[in-house]
Amino acid sequence: MDRLIYTALTGLAARSREQQVTANNLANAQVPGFRRELVVQEGRYLAVQRAASGAHTTRAQAGAPSLSTPREGGRVLATGRALDVALAGDAWLAVQGPVVGGAVREAYTRRGDLQLSPAGLVTTGDGRVVVNADGAPLSAPPGAAITIAEDGSIAAQLADGPVALGRLKLVDGSALDPRDKAADGLFLPEDPLPADPAARLAPGALETANVSTAQALVELVEEQRGFEVNARLLRLAQDMDEQGARLLRTP
Repeated sequence: MDRLIYTALTGLAARSREQQVTANNLANAQVPGFRRELVVQEGRYLAVQRAASGAHTTRAQAGAPSLSTPREGGRVLATGRALDVALAGDAWLAVQGPVVGGAVREAYTRRGDLQLSPAGLVTTGDGRVVVNADGAPLSAPPGAAITIAEDGSIAAQLADGPVALGRLKLVDGSALDPRDKAADGLFLPEDPLPADPAARLAPGALETANVSTAQALVELVEEQRGFEVNARLLRLAQDMDEQGARLLRTP
């Protein structure tokens, strides 16, 4: 009975985790460049108890959820906006991430809806400061017309002609580990990735999130039904336990 209850309980926890991940995917379905997450279920045995007859497992998990991020990108839509960029292939954009131990960590995103802050810094749509190959923030004169080339080079169109401002740091993200993904969608590897001179982008376009709203809604329904099945299994285990106790009390 203990094994049945524990398996049902871990099944409930796994289904709850699935619903949280799917809801997060739905909440970010309109965020440019967002990569959805999947929950991978793995059956595992937790503990091994030594007995005279040898080793045997005592409890089994119904599923141990771990996250996986699919590699496929979203659709690329032309916007015509000069500061919109769609990263090509496995290219990722380097931005300033959170402060850890007093230092700003470098993070990576596929979000390409760039803009100029009031201070003249080039940022993503969610306010992350974009950096160059040296890790320094990219800035532009306030009010200047900005152009971005396919290799990430940025230029400002001034009265006396174009002025080069630097180059976006583009990296090869094919080796990014899904475990390095933060709650806000940024990837935070332990060590900064080197700039990839072969990386390219498409100016005047945006990559959408690789989330299918219809599919995510179907997944939510399936996960809710799975949660209900595990809850019924817990109630069934309770009934069996009570019936067994009554039998033991029968003279």
